[in-house]
Amino acid sequence: MDDETGKSATRAHLIGIAIDCFGRAGPDGISTRELARRADKPMSAITYHFGGKDGLYLAAARHIAAQLGTWLGAALDEAGAVCGDDGDAAAARAALRTFLNGAIGIMTRPETEAFARFIIREQSDPTEAFNVLYEGFMKRVLDRVTALLARVSGGALDPLDARVRAVMLFGQILVFRIARAAVLRATGWNDIGPAEQQVIGRIALDQLDAILDRIVQGETA
Repeated sequence: MDDETGKSATRAHLIGIAIDCFGRAGPDGISTRELARRADKPMSAITYHFGGKDGLYLAAARHIAAQLGTWLGAALDEAGAVCGDDGDAAAARAALRTFLNGAIGIMTRPETEAFARFIIREQSDPTEAFNVLYEGFMKRVLDRVTALLARVSGGALDPLDARVRAVMLFGQILVFRIARAAVLRATGWNDIGPAEQQVIGRIALDQLDAILDRIVQGETA
C-alpha cells in the first residue's frame, strides 16, 4: 500500500467511525480522544487529516452528502431520462414514480442507518454541517421534485405549494428510515428487505397517483 493510499484509507476509516459516533452522541457528546480510541488511531491522526474534531465532523457531513447525492442523483437521473426539461405532464408523472420507487430502495438500505442518525441530529439542532447536507443532496432532490409537480399541474400550482408538496413526498420515504423502529413495530416486520420494499413501493406509488390526480383535477386549495 503506497503512502497516499494509506492516507486515504485512514481518512475513510476515521470518517466511518465518526459518522456512527457523532450520530449516536452528537459532536459535543464524544471527545477527540474517544473518537481516536474507537478508530484505533492516535489523536494526532485526527488533527493531521482534519485539523481536529470539528473538521472531522464537517468531513463526515460532506461524506454523507456526497454518498446520498450519488445514490439519489442516480435515481434523479433515471427520472430525468423519463422526463427531460421539455417533458409534458404525463412524462413528469412517470418521472416522479420512477424517482419515488428508486428512492425507497435507497433510503431503506442498511447503509443509510448511520447516516440517518447524523442527519436527524442536524435537523433538530442545525450546525454548519446542515448546510453541507442540504446543499449536497437535499436541495437537488427537492428542486427536481418541485419542478416535476409543477409540470404535472400544468403550472397551476403555487410555487410554495409545490415546494411543500415536494417536502411531504420526500418525507413519506424518509419515515421508513428515520422512524424505522416505529415502522417495524406497527407492521410486525422484523426487517425491511426486498419483500417489504415492494409493499412500501406499491403503496407509496398508489398515494403518489392519488395526490397527482387531485392536482390535475385542480383541487389544490
